[in-house]
Amino acid sequence: MSSSSSGKPPRVLACVLCQSRKIKCDRKTPCSNCIKANVACTPSTPAPARKRRRPNQDLQQRLARCEELLSEYATAKPTAPSSADSPTLDEAWKPRGGKLIVDDGGVKFIDSYLWANIHSELSAMREILEDEDAIDDPCTPADSQASDLNAGLILSDTSEANLEELHPQPAHVFRLWQIFLERVNPLTKVIHVPTVQPLLVEAATSRENVPKNVEALLFSIYLMATVSLSDDECVERFGFTKVEAYNRYSKGCRSALMRIGILKNYDLVVLQALVLYLFSLPGRYDRHAAWILNGVIVRIAQKMGLHRDGEFLGLPPFETEMRRRIWWRILLLDAMYALMSGLGHSLLPRSWDTKAPLNINDSDLYPTMTTIQPKDSPTDMIFCLICTEIAAVMVDTPEIHLVILQNEMGLETYDPEKIEKAFKRIEQLDRNMTEILTKYSDLSMGPVHVLATECKRTMIQKLRELISPMVTQPEWGHEVLSPKDYLFKMSVTAGEQNLKMYELSATKGVFLWFMMSHFQLELFIYMVGQLRWRTSGKLVERAWESVDLVYRFHTELWDLSVKAHLAAAIFTIRGWKMRGKALQEATGVIPETPDYILKLQRILPAEDVKHTLPDESSDLMGVGTTPASVPPGIPQPGVDVAWDQMFGFVDMGAVDWGDMFATANGGQPQASYGGYGAVFGGNGINWM
Repeated sequence: MSSSSSGKPPRVLACVLCQSRKIKCDRKTPCSNCIKANVACTPSTPAPARKRRRPNQDLQQRLARCEELLSEYATAKPTAPSSADSPTLDEAWKPRGGKLIVDDGGVKFIDSYLWANIHSELSAMREILEDEDAIDDPCTPADSQASDLNAGLILSDTSEANLEELHPQPAHVFRLWQIFLERVNPLTKVIHVPTVQPLLVEAATSRENVPKNVEALLFSIYLMATVSLSDDECVERFGFTKVEAYNRYSKGCRSALMRIGILKNYDLVVLQALVLYLFSLPGRYDRHAAWILNGVIVRIAQKMGLHRDGEFLGLPPFETEMRRRIWWRILLLDAMYALMSGLGHSLLPRSWDTKAPLNINDSDLYPTMTTIQPKDSPTDMIFCLICTEIAAVMVDTPEIHLVILQNEMGLETYDPEKIEKAFKRIEQLDRNMTEILTKYSDLSMGPVHVLATECKRTMIQKLRELISPMVTQPEWGHEVLSPKDYLFKMSVTAGEQNLKMYELSATKGVFLWFMMSHFQLELFIYMVGQLRWRTSGKLVERAWESVDLVYRFHTELWDLSVKAHLAAAIFTIRGWKMRGKALQEATGVIPETPDYILKLQRILPAEDVKHTLPDESSDLMGVGTTPASVPPGIPQPGVDVAWDQMFGFVDMGAVDWGDMFATANGGQPQASYGGYGAVFGGNGINWM
C-alpha cells in the first residue's frame, strides 16, 4: 500500500499569480501567463491538512433536534376547527407571529416559527463548525462579494462605472447636504440626520473607509439634493447643469446599489437609499417601470420585517421608529406610482401591523435610547404625519378608490350608500388632519408647516370632488352635458389644484420641486388638445389660465426637441387660434396674444408650423368629445371611443409623437392614435 501511494505523482497547483488573478494556469514552471506578464512564476503550496474532528456531542444533539422538528412538521395533522372557532376573513389576515433572523450578516423576517427554529439550530451548528471567530465589520455583507448582476434586471447595468469619479468634490458634499436638509428631508424623513451627518463628513475626507451601503445612501442624498434645485441654482452653486448633475449622481447611486447586490444583500441603510432613489424618478423615468421597481422595494422591506411593528419584534425604540418612518413612506410611494401607472389599490402585504410614526424630532432620537416619548408640541414631522393619515385612508378604506373609478366613468346613476360611506371617511380624515395641525403645527416654524396645512386643504378638496358623482357637480346641465364633458372638467380641475400649490409664497420655493414632480404631462396634453374644439365657457377660461401657469413654471416644456413637448406646443398654438377667433367673433375685437403663445410660435420648428393651422379637419385630441358649446346630436370630427377606454393616462412610450401629424390620404392629416385608445383606461387623475 505504501509503495503504490509513494509512486503516485504529486499534484501540481496553479501558480500564485494565476490564483490571484483567477485565470487558468498551464501548471508549468514558468507558466505561459507569467512569461507573458514578464514576472517571476512562483508555485503555490498546498494548504495544510485539516485535523480530523472528533464527533461533537453538541452538534449531534442539534442535528437530532432539527430531525425532530421536521418530523413533527411532516406528521402533524391539522385539526378541524369548529364553526364557532372559525376566524373571520379579516381575522385570518391578522399578523400571528414571525421572527427576525440574522442570515449572512443581514436581517430577514420569517413568518413560520418552524423554519425560524430550524434556522436557529442550523446557525448554531454552523458556529460550531467555524474554524475562526467572526470578525466584526461595519459594512454590509455585500462588502466581501462581487457585484450582483441580477440587480441589473431592475437597475440599468452600471457595473463598469468608476464610483470615485462620480463622487462630488468635498466642498460640494457639504453644500448638497445642506440643500438636502432644507428641501428634501422635511418631506421624506427616512434618515436620522444626527446619525448620517458624521458618515457624510467622513465621506468628504476619506472615502476609502466608507462602507458600501453608506456610499449608496450618500449618492441618493446627492441625487435628491440635485432634484430639488432649479437649473439656474445648479449652475450657480456647482458649475454644471442640473441634467449633468442628475445623471452623474443617479449613475453613482445605481452603481453603488448594483455592487451591493440589493436582491440578496440589504439592510435599513440600503432601503433608505432605495426609497430616496425612487423619489428622484417622477418625470425622468417611465412611471410603469418605477411602479414595478417600487414593488421590489416593498418585497425587500417585507423580507426585512418592516411590515411588522418593531415593538412586537422586540427591537430597540430607535430602530422601531426608523422602520415605521420608512415603511409608511414606502406605502405612499407605492400608492403614488400605482395611481400614476393607471392602477388602483396596490397589492401590499395584507398581514401588516406597523404603527404610524411618532411626532418626534430627530434631535430627540438616538440609537441607545431605551424608551421613546412623542412630543405634544410642533415638530419637523408635521408633513409626514399628514401623509400618514392619507396613506391610512387608502389602506383601511379601499372602497373610496372604487367610488372614484365609478365616477370617472361618468355614470348618471350611482349607489348612494357607497357615496355616503366614502364622504364619512373623508370627513373623518379631515377631522384627523385638522387635529394634527392644531396640536403639532406652527406656521412660524418654517415652510414645511405651511406646506402641510395647504396639502391638507388641497387633498380634502380633491377627494370631495372625486367622490361626488357627475350629476351632482355644479357644472352639470350647462357646461357638463355628457361623460366626455366631465372628463374635460376633471382634467381642468386636476391641473388647477396642483398649480395653486406652486404659488405658495410662504414656502419660499424650497418645496416647489416636490409639487412640480406631480405634474401630469399627459393630462396637460389632453386638456390643450380639447381646447381645439372647446372655445367658450368658464371651464375653457379656467383651462387657459392653467396653460399660462404651466408654461411659466414648467420651463422644460420649452425644449421642443422632446416629442411630447412638441405635441403640447402644437396643440396649444392650434387651440389658441380657435380661441382667438371665437373671442373676436364674440366681442368684435382681436384679442391680445399671450406671451407664451408668441414664444411657442417663435421656437416652433418651421416644418411643424403647418400642423398648427386651424383649418385641419382631423385632431387627435378631438377623439370622442362633444364640446359643451355645440348642441348634442351634431356630428363632431374625430372617432368615438368608449368612455372606459378614454380616461386615464396617455402612455408617452406608446404614442408615436413623430408620426402624429404626418399627412396621408391625399394630404389629409392622419392622426396616430397610439396609446390614446387602449391606454386610456384606469385611474387617470392622480389624487395623491
